[in-house]
Amino acid sequence: MKAVILDPDQVRICRLLLALGMDREVAERQAVALRRHPSFAARGDRMAVFAYRESEPGGGDRAREAWILTAVLGWEERASALALDCSRTALRGHLVTANDRYSAEDASALRAMVDSFEPSGVEPEPALEAAGLPVVLAWMGFVALVLIGLEIARRFIESS
Repeated sequence: MKAVILDPDQVRICRLLLALGMDREVAERQAVALRRHPSFAARGDRMAVFAYRESEPGGGDRAREAWILTAVLGWEERASALALDCSRTALRGHLVTANDRYSAEDASALRAMVDSFEPSGVEPEPALEAAGLPVVLAWMGFVALVLIGLEIARRFIESS
């Protein structure tokens, strides 16, 4: 059996989802699905936060999310605000609220849990050329067959 080379973006998104509180199996599946999304490169972090919020009955806790991104995962203010889809001012307000609830020990314990994550269900993303080429060829073949069929039908109708 050949070794699986993991996609670092999938692992990063999976770790983010785990830190936010998503179940491991669900987080791994969600990371694979998000990685395949066409706009992942530009909005992957934001999509992951929204996927977490959709999985939560109350829609998530903005203060907790802000604290996890900055204190636990060490993200910069701008990246955290973009992922949470809020302004930097709103992010700072969330962090003030979170600092009353969580301590530095909480952050280091959660960071240790996230850092110890070893993915099991995360699979590498196939190369775009390898995954997309057969689909494009199949569609091109289908269109060609339809056009040929229409041309044959046109000639048949004109001759009769």
